[in-house]
Amino acid sequence: MEFPDWQVVDVEESFRNRQQVLGDILQSDYHTPYQFENAKKKEYWHRQVVKPQDEVYVMRVANVTNVTITDEHLKAKNYADYRNCLVIIDNRHGIQRIAIERKTKAFSDTKTVARIIEASLCKLLRQKLLKVKLTAVYGANVFWATLNDYPDGFKKVSFHFPYLNLERLTKVMDKYLKIAREDWDSDLDFSFGANEGGVVKIDPANERQRALVEGASGAGEWIALYPKGKRRPVYCGKDQFVVMGIDSEVFDELVSDQRVIPGVGQSAMDKVKLFMKQVPDVFNNQDKAD
Repeated sequence: MEFPDWQVVDVEESFRNRQQVLGDILQSDYHTPYQFENAKKKEYWHRQVVKPQDEVYVMRVANVTNVTITDEHLKAKNYADYRNCLVIIDNRHGIQRIAIERKTKAFSDTKTVARIIEASLCKLLRQKLLKVKLTAVYGANVFWATLNDYPDGFKKVSFHFPYLNLERLTKVMDKYLKIAREDWDSDLDFSFGANEGGVVKIDPANERQRALVEGASGAGEWIALYPKGKRRPVYCGKDQFVVMGIDSEVFDELVSDQRVIPGVGQSAMDKVKLFMKQVPDVFNNQDKAD
């Protein structure tokens, strides 16, 4: 049976054009905003604050709450409080990143905003049989630093690598991992366990081990470490995301539409695009900026 509103979707074509499909949705959202909501169907307000350029989108997402204020006449008045944070979605080829402003007055943590965006985009992409997954990258140094916290070593280490379709992630993967993924056309799981009573050998100088760590951290996938003598694993990368800084005046310029003389200096949007492009594929240091 067929219904008039059914659409025949070519899955391979959708996947092949996935970046363009996402771009079309975000372009439409600028002109006529879609309703954002989390997985539990709770609705959230959002608006793009500037016209998109080169597949870079800047928006504000708000956690709207009702506030009651008592005036000088001792009368209560109700207001909608649009406490919000900035979100940058960079859909340029080879980049595809999202940056979320850390603003606890609006949302308790950035993971809440990420879940809202992920659920909303998945809902919009569903008609093309596509979905997105947002993961927070973390510094590769987090893994090596964790080793120092457990001097007795680890009886087991596990890595999970999703089926990656981003060029910037696959290029940091070890050649063996790329070939294995192509051979099996699937996710990959690696688990290294020591002999009874022993510990696995972990060496920062080992190129293959570094490739696994950098691939997992760059993909935002946790690494499960099982300390010797402990029952529960330690998840390296959990809630350990990278924080970078950009001047808030840049966004003030975006909203006020301040323009530079053509060919002279950088526009506010140029600064945003440069900020997103300069984010490295793999973070190997502990430098952070608020």
